[in-house]
Amino acid sequence: MTGPLLRVEGLSRVYGTGSARTVALRGATLEVGAGELVVVRGPSGSGKTTLLTLAAGLDDPDEGAVWVDGAKITGATETEGARLRREVVGFVDQEFALVPFLTAAENIELPLRASRLAARERRARTREMVDAVGLSDHSAQRPEEMSGGQQQRVAVARALVHRPRVLLADEPTAQLDSTTASSVISLLAEHVRRHGTAALVASHDTSVAERADRVIEIHDGRLRG
Repeated sequence: MTGPLLRVEGLSRVYGTGSARTVALRGATLEVGAGELVVVRGPSGSGKTTLLTLAAGLDDPDEGAVWVDGAKITGATETEGARLRREVVGFVDQEFALVPFLTAAENIELPLRASRLAARERRARTREMVDAVGLSDHSAQRPEEMSGGQQQRVAVARALVHRPRVLLADEPTAQLDSTTASSVISLLAEHVRRHGTAALVASHDTSVAERADRVIEIHDGRLRG
């Protein structure tokens, strides 16, 4: 594919009606190419999470559309949307969204379960990601036995383990101390370059922005830059 791996065109999203009406996103348009790390920066409530949620096909916009790796995810059938998120998109949820009864390693391996990879390769990739996020001593623990920072690292590893074409990450370092955050940022940047991933990351963290190829500001649902 020669075009952008992620294309967002004219996205708008409104929640509620009447006096409770909130415009979360206003005509957002952007493109992210292979091997590019783009950071979206803005205050809380500015529309960052809405942008990522729509880009992942987890919600439908009121206007506009999203394409990932050439496939239109907006308006896709439930089956096709699930396939794209399983095979093409890696998503780091701000709330982690880990499966509570699975261990850290099992949560990380989860995206590979639906793939055609042999069990040995699945285990090898899982071990690689467990080590990469510094959780070798915690791989057998379940989410309730882990700190918020450890859970966040599991979420990052899970999003990367299947080597997605498009990575969407919502505040991936918010729960991490500066040292751990730096290592996670390096991991994300290295993954983007090594695998030619198109990454869109929402973050308040200035150290994340420093590693970006581009930084886009968002205010009141409008992208700038």
